[in-house]
Amino acid sequence: MRWWGERLPYLKEFARSHRVLQVGAGREERIGVTIDVNPAVKPNVVHDLNVIPYPFADASFDAVYAFSILEHLDDVLGVMVELHRLLVPGGFVALLVPHFASYSAFADPTHRAGLASQSFDYLVEGTTLGREFGFYSKVRFRKRLLHLELARGWNHFPLVCRAANRWVSLYEEHLCFVVRPAGLYLELEAVKEGA
Repeated sequence: MRWWGERLPYLKEFARSHRVLQVGAGREERIGVTIDVNPAVKPNVVHDLNVIPYPFADASFDAVYAFSILEHLDDVLGVMVELHRLLVPGGFVALLVPHFASYSAFADPTHRAGLASQSFDYLVEGTTLGREFGFYSKVRFRKRLLHLELARGWNHFPLVCRAANRWVSLYEEHLCFVVRPAGLYLELEAVKEGA
């Protein structure tokens, strides 16, 4: 995803001076402390990400990076609650997930979910879903950044990309199966009491 490649240098630079956990590192470049279920990819910590809690103390990290991993896990909301526990007040989680209307969301047989721009709003303060269904969890985040990446080919049409990102809900309701998306990138800041 093109835009994602432009955001990654910021995340790498942040990790140089902060405590960062990379969840489900796989074979990608390592950023911070890594945790993965597969010992063959040589993470710092071998742990099944479906088993909560993770083996770290509360407020251990300034940021958690979860790139292309949440869609493989059994309980997305449960994992988000656990990532919130691991973050310092004001720390953030950076997420890269396939959009529900993308080809890749269900082409991979290990994917359990495709996600929408509002999938995390159940945990985001001030959102309609957070107000109506906030009882799913007591943890709260603030949305720092949301970027919808369109499928390969559509990136050559910057006006289409900008319009889809300006009116994401409208795009998802009416156009996402015509102008196909690739994924979503989000940064969510942990809201914690006393912070």
